[in-house]
Amino acid sequence: MYNLLLYKKLTLVFLCFLVKATLGQTSYSFIFSKLDEICVKGAAGIQIDTLKTNDQLTINWSNGQSNVFSIKDLETGDFSVHVVIKEQPDSVLITKIDTTIYFKIEKLDCPVVVSNHFTPNGDNYNDYLQIANIQFYPKFELYIFNKWGQQVHSQKENYTPWNGTWNGINVLDQTYYYIFYYDSGNKNKVLKGDITILR
Repeated sequence: MYNLLLYKKLTLVFLCFLVKATLGQTSYSFIFSKLDEICVKGAAGIQIDTLKTNDQLTINWSNGQSNVFSIKDLETGDFSVHVVIKEQPDSVLITKIDTTIYFKIEKLDCPVVVSNHFTPNGDNYNDYLQIANIQFYPKFELYIFNKWGQQVHSQKENYTPWNGTWNGINVLDQTYYYIFYYDSGNKNKVLKGDITILR
């Protein structure tokens, strides 16, 4: 079965650094990651290694969430995470780390990925043309042509995976060409390619 997640393009940025405590030789390893808004809303997370048993950790995200290592459902914009690590070896609370990481969630185009072949032979495996992320474009238009330029399939707005027929008859096993408009009201944004049918 066609796996939509296989074709999801993710923007994942890692920021790794070492922070040395003001007292003693303890170092903390921070790994920060973010996922830009692409098809779905963005996300961010932080991992802190080498925490000690008596460390008191506070994490404050600029979206209002506290003491969680990751956040999600982030729209485009500027964010930050404030991390404080304190220790109370005796009766005094000592701040070992106090740092803020600033980051931005970008909005990127959600990629539409058209499978380049399918095998409509009735074996329930890869029998239909699959298009990843098409649900994010409710005003799409799709046209498919044979090598002579004849239109053999078209649809818009609600995608039904194509089964390789034209007027109820199986089309020939060969290469076909598609034109995909992301928005029927804007024909400037278009995706073109080919599809091979193999039975």
